[in-house]
Amino acid sequence: MNRERLNQNISTIRKYTAAHAELRAAHHFLYDLPLKRDTKIPEVVVMGINPGETEFDRDAYPGPTEETWNFDFHERSRLGRSKGSVRWHNYAEYFANGRPLVMTELFFWSSRNNAEFEERFGLLEVSPHLQFCMNLNRSLIDEYQPKSIIFPGVGKTQVVAKKFGLRHVDTLCDGGKRLVLHYRDESRPWYFTQHWTSAWGLSNTDKDDIRKYIDQSS
Repeated sequence: MNRERLNQNISTIRKYTAAHAELRAAHHFLYDLPLKRDTKIPEVVVMGINPGETEFDRDAYPGPTEETWNFDFHERSRLGRSKGSVRWHNYAEYFANGRPLVMTELFFWSSRNNAEFEERFGLLEVSPHLQFCMNLNRSLIDEYQPKSIIFPGVGKTQVVAKKFGLRHVDTLCDGGKRLVLHYRDESRPWYFTQHWTSAWGLSNTDKDDIRKYIDQSS
């Protein structure tokens, strides 16, 4: 694993952000963020759609900033880590079930919600910045060679599957609810799960069923 290549990727994102006003408007970007600092080589990549952004974040640390292996603004925050960030980390640890993990995003830069995302960046599928993110995420996956990738949210499954050349394997349903959409690339499974913090939420049974499915099929 080439740590220098990943460090260069982070530097490239910083420079790319500085060159685009709409990206500088985001409070932070997220790429190559370990759940725990003592992680050596992650076995799981958790890839979200894009980072959330709150007034708490802006009050806690001035942007534009980042969440990466080399610098996590939460660790320098005068207010500590936000409740939302703690909750997300807890979910990631739960679904990885003890395996070391690193987090990234399909689109690196933050927004408060979907409406602000589209106002700030336009539609995800046609964003001129999406290919930039795709290239660096492929680089991250190539370097770590994770055993699996977990993607919270099923709404962008087809977009991701097309971009990364994934094929469908199976679907775990509970009634009419799709808990897991199971895909594969040439080397590993990808698990698109019900979004962890959606308005509908996940029941304890849902969470347990998702984790069991991931464990048994990995």
